[in-house]
Amino acid sequence: MKRDRHYPAVSQKETDMRCLIVAPVLALAAVPGTAHAQFAEIAAGATMGSIVDQLEGSVRNIINNADDAVSNNSFRIRQQGEVLLGQLNAMVADQRDKTFAQLNESQKQAFLGIRNSIAQLSRLERVTARDIQRTTNTVGTAMGNLPFGKSTPRVIEYGPTYILGKPAGGPATREIVSVSGIALGEGTPQLKMQGVQCQPLAKTEISLKFACPGSWSADAEVKAASGELQVYQKPGFWRGLFGARAKPRSYKLSVFVVPPELGKYDLSVIRKVLGQEENSRSQDFRSDNGHCDGNREVLFPFNVTPGWRIDPASIRVNCDTSSRSSCSGLRNVTATSFGYLGVVRNSGSCGRTPFGNAWVDARGNVRGRATWTEVREIEKIVTEPVGQGGLEWAKAVQLPIPEGVQRISLTVNQLDGKRTIVTGDDATQRWYAVQSDPVNRFVLVSPRTLDEAMGD
Repeated sequence: MKRDRHYPAVSQKETDMRCLIVAPVLALAAVPGTAHAQFAEIAAGATMGSIVDQLEGSVRNIINNADDAVSNNSFRIRQQGEVLLGQLNAMVADQRDKTFAQLNESQKQAFLGIRNSIAQLSRLERVTARDIQRTTNTVGTAMGNLPFGKSTPRVIEYGPTYILGKPAGGPATREIVSVSGIALGEGTPQLKMQGVQCQPLAKTEISLKFACPGSWSADAEVKAASGELQVYQKPGFWRGLFGARAKPRSYKLSVFVVPPELGKYDLSVIRKVLGQEENSRSQDFRSDNGHCDGNREVLFPFNVTPGWRIDPASIRVNCDTSSRSSCSGLRNVTATSFGYLGVVRNSGSCGRTPFGNAWVDARGNVRGRATWTEVREIEKIVTEPVGQGGLEWAKAVQLPIPEGVQRISLTVNQLDGKRTIVTGDDATQRWYAVQSDPVNRFVLVSPRTLDEAMGD
């Protein structure tokens, strides 16, 4: 799967700008003993909004640089990244203009802990969904130490991570989307997936459940069905007494829709077949009369190369004569030989002239060239196409093969952009298995279930 097909592309300029923003923050995290003092000194006048924007830039870099494989871990990395971004935004939703200097010491330490956790996440060589989830939990714990974060509704996790898409144009279906978190029970939460309003099914303080209608279709590549969850933050006791209303808080959600087909297959077989080998032959012929020779019939013989046979339809003869000679045509054509008949005749009369030793007859001749094709049967190793088509998840395909197969060659172009090639009798790939039975003359391709294929 190519990232530019499924996730927003990041330009080099945008990446460079993010690095300029995030670099000072990450540099501080590398020196724990002095990080707080340096942060306070450099960013004392920075607003909560600008600090969170820096942290968001770092999280987005982590998401964009994550493994883009089609797998449960890859999908969950992006989901957990969205959850982390949502928590950061919700944490300072009403405090973006407040400066760092206005926080008390414990609140500054809470922000410093959040900042350092994200910096540590950025330094990992390979980020997993669990790594991001641990960071999300750290952020959530730190929010409890912030006066404007204690009552903030927080999404901790949601699902499903992925679903199996339906063929394009198929009937609309619905999927159950579940959300877990903290302080989710205020008001009437709402969820839209792909712009379609979902029906709320259940609500508690720690969980929500929705039924989301939609086509949920994917043709040939993985697509993210984007959604927006709106929950409400309960006003504090005193603000509630004076009529303050619950404030909406938004979270972005994505459910990855995997196409019904894991890819396209192309099957060929390598086998022995009886075939014909051809050999082109040619042979000149000629016969001349002497003076006073009589008419002569000449049968010119042509023989096949040992081990070969003549293709009679291929025989061609170019024949020419002199005097009164003639070309009479093919004779005695068999699989191993043929003849060509010519009649050699002189013209004029035979004798001496009164004036010396000179003959008065003209000598005749027959001349030409025969060409033909010889053939013989041989065994050939050939590659023959057998069939091609689509492979659906968890749906085995049995493909008949001809006799004499020595080995198979199965190519699968997968929806993640990879091409896998199986040659031989049996093979196990991550997404499918192959069994070849040349005796009973079939190849069985067995795609795994989507859940098996998406496993980490």
